[in-house]
Amino acid sequence: MSDPEATSRTVLVVGAAGEIGAALSARLPDLLGSGWPVRGADLRIDDAQTIEVLDVTDLDAYRRACAGVDTLVHLAGERDDTAPWERLHGPNVVGAHHAFEAARDAACRRVIFASSVHVLLGHPPETALGPETPPRPTNLYGATKVWGESLARLYADQAGLSCLCLRIGWAGAPDDARKLRIPAARDVYLTYDDAARLVAACVTAPDDVRFALLNAASANSGSRFSVDETRRVVGYEPRDDAQALWARLQGEVSRRRW
Repeated sequence: MSDPEATSRTVLVVGAAGEIGAALSARLPDLLGSGWPVRGADLRIDDAQTIEVLDVTDLDAYRRACAGVDTLVHLAGERDDTAPWERLHGPNVVGAHHAFEAARDAACRRVIFASSVHVLLGHPPETALGPETPPRPTNLYGATKVWGESLARLYADQAGLSCLCLRIGWAGAPDDARKLRIPAARDVYLTYDDAARLVAACVTAPDDVRFALLNAASANSGSRFSVDETRRVVGYEPRDDAQALWARLQGEVSRRRW
């Protein structure tokens, strides 16, 4: 996917110790190739990972972390969708602002912002959820992600940053029966492998992709959360289907019982 003749372009994954961040950190180097060195940063450090410490509420520290970075992947934030304002304000509101501000000040080319399907879940269950669907969050967590998407639009228009917002569904492993058994989860499921494929596609998308709201899910059969536009805009090629994964798990359980 990378151009061996191109100048090395560093990718910084902020939130690298989290569930999705760890999956990306493990997979992106192989997907992107040597022309795209991948660094990680997080507020907390896992001894098994080589990542730097970064508090996203510290703007100066965020600016230093972005020095020399081509693409910032901002995953950091409070991920509990039931969290109160006091827990959301710092990481999800202040931290999101600092991500775009630091990327602008460091002359980064692109920001990939981790938004969420929660910006849309207030719509009725029969509503198709696409990039053109107006935001309708059901909780403060979703509202903070609308804030992040608005910042992305602002910095794309006013600061010349390329800003891609990933409306992430429910991320998980392809064999996580606890998650896959839930029909609503299968509708928006994003396997870790597909998450890495999507972010790699966003990193290497043409520079003229200036702003986009992109559904971030696997190729889930019958889903109202289509990734057709994501495929078109950045060339995303998902390989997993949550419905098929769940059927396979059920088949394995049936064979064991037999």
